Amino acid sequence: MADLASLSDDVLAEILLRVPSPSDLARATASCASFRRVASSPRFLRRFRSLHPPPPLGVLCCPDGGAGFQFHPALPPHPSSPAARALARAADFSFAFLPPSYRPWLVRDYRDGRLLLDRAADGSTAFTEVAVCDPLFRRYRLLPPIPGDLAASVENPYVQRSGDGALQARSSEIFLASCDNDLVSEEAPAFTVIWMACCRGKLVAFCFSSESQQWRALSPPEHYALSTRRVMGVRLGQRNHAHGCFYWMVALTHRWLVLDTRKMEFYIVDISPVLTGRAMMFSNQITTLESREGKTTVVVSDVFRPDKRCVLHFYMFMYFSDRWQHLNRIILPEEWGYRFRGIIGASEGYLFIKLDHPKESLEDQVERNVEYSWLDVKTLQLGSFCQTSFPTVSEAYLYSGFPPSLSLPSM
Repeated sequence: MADLASLSDDVLAEILLRVPSPSDLARATASCASFRRVASSPRFLRRFRSLHPPPPLGVLCCPDGGAGFQFHPALPPHPSSPAARALARAADFSFAFLPPSYRPWLVRDYRDGRLLLDRAADGSTAFTEVAVCDPLFRRYRLLPPIPGDLAASVENPYVQRSGDGALQARSSEIFLASCDNDLVSEEAPAFTVIWMACCRGKLVAFCFSSESQQWRALSPPEHYALSTRRVMGVRLGQRNHAHGCFYWMVALTHRWLVLDTRKMEFYIVDISPVLTGRAMMFSNQITTLESREGKTTVVVSDVFRPDKRCVLHFYMFMYFSDRWQHLNRIILPEEWGYRFRGIIGASEGYLFIKLDHPKESLEDQVERNVEYSWLDVKTLQLGSFCQTSFPTVSEAYLYSGFPPSLSLPSM
C-alpha cells in the first residue's frame, strides 16, 4: 500500500480508473487517503463515470393513493446494498429542500442523478409547476412556464396519469432526456426536459433546454398514425428508453410511439408482428434494454396464458424501424405467473421485476407488500433486490447511481 501511495496522482488515477466497479472503488478509497484524494477530484470522477455505468441502488416508488414517494435501497446480498444504504442516509427523498406548498410534489422521472417533479398549478392537470432537483446535494431549479403561444396549441388533452383529482391527475407526459456527456461541465451540468400531451387527433410536444432556458415546439408525428378512433382518446403506456430513443405503447393498439432525441423527431411504428397472439393488457409488458454495438433488446412479457406461466420473449434490432430478430424466450418460475406485475427497468443485462407478495393460493387476494427481483438475462439467475411495506404500488422508478463518495452534483 505504501508503494502505491507514493505514486504520482496521474498514475494513481490511471490505476483507479481500471477498478471494475463503483463499489470496488468506494472500498479502495476507504482504505487509503491518497486513493481518496485522487478519486474525489471532479476530473477523475467524470472520467470514471464515463467508463462505468451507474449501478442500480434501489427503487423509488409511490403507494396507491399517492401518499408520497419513498426510496427503498437494495438489500443484502446484492452488491449495491452498501452504496444504497449510504445514499438513503445522505439524500433527501422527502424533497424538503424544494419550495413548500400545500400542493404535493409528484415524481415524474429520474435520470442521470436528477429527479423531475411537478405539482398542480391553477387547477390544470396539463400545465404544472416543474422542478428538476438533485436529492443528494439538495439542489433544484424551477422551470419557467410554457409560453402562452406554445400552450395555445394544447386543446383538451387526454388524462395520462389518474389520481386524486387535480392534485394527482396529469394530462401531460413530462420527462428528462439523456444528458450528452459532451455538455457536462463541473459548474453547470446541462439537462433537457420533454413535455408532451395527447389531444384529439394530435400530439403536442415541447422541449426545454437548461442551456437556452427556453421552451420550443417539437414536430409531432402525423395525426392519423396516432389516432385510435376511441372516445376515451389516446393514452400512452410505460415509457422505455434505449440509446437515445424513448418508446411508448399506445394503449389498446399494437403501435409504438417513438421519440429519437438525437434528431428530436417522433415516429409511429407498427409492432403487431411480434405481438400477434399475445394479450397486451398492461403497458409494462414490454421494455427495452441497451445492448452492445448500439443495438436495442426488447423484452415482451407474455403473462395471460392458459398455463398461467409467465414467458419473456427477447428481440433485438439496430434501429426501431428494422425487422426485429427473435433471440430466445425465458419461462419464469411457476409461482411468478400470478405474482408478476411487470418490468420496472433494466441495467447492464439485468431486468428488475415487480412481484406481488406470495399468496397461498390463486384465490388469496390479500397483498402485504411488493417485492422487486432481478433477472440476469444471460445466466437466467434470479435474486431479490428490495421490497416495500406497501400493499400496492402505483409508480416505481429504478434508481441507478454512484455511492455518495463518488457522486458529483448534477445541478
